[in-house]
Amino acid sequence: MQEIFELTAPFDGPDLDIAHIRFPNAEQKPLSGCEAGTIIYVFTPGEVTVCPYLVFAARTPISRHPDTDFIVGNIFTDRDIAERLDNYAFHQRFQVGANDTCGTCALEPQCGKGCPAAVIAAGGRIGDVDAEQCPTVADGRHLLPLDVA
Repeated sequence: MQEIFELTAPFDGPDLDIAHIRFPNAEQKPLSGCEAGTIIYVFTPGEVTVCPYLVFAARTPISRHPDTDFIVGNIFTDRDIAERLDNYAFHQRFQVGANDTCGTCALEPQCGKGCPAAVIAAGGRIGDVDAEQCPTVADGRHLLPLDVA
């Protein structure tokens, strides 16, 4: 994955925007944050979501979240869809990184806690560690807070 990142990075520029989604960190860096609620996605039948990845993840067989947690309404049937979107507030409804591992990690203050859709797709609940990408969990160790280490 790092080789793919390095090979494609030079093409990222003003004419082409490359989005490296779910690429692991090359070094001990905090994870990026969740963008849910900053973009919208409309499915063909009209459902509007704050993040299509959350809906896709919620529809997996092992999901512990219903897809309706992330569908705000329907653009065809809900006249108040703009108000629903304005009032949704994903990060007030759900606390990403609400677990003991994240709470005691030295990277916690600058860490975005990763992708809650990946956590859901793996059978977890929002708040659990994004273990697949977390640099402190993926390598089998846990960073203690700086004042403890």
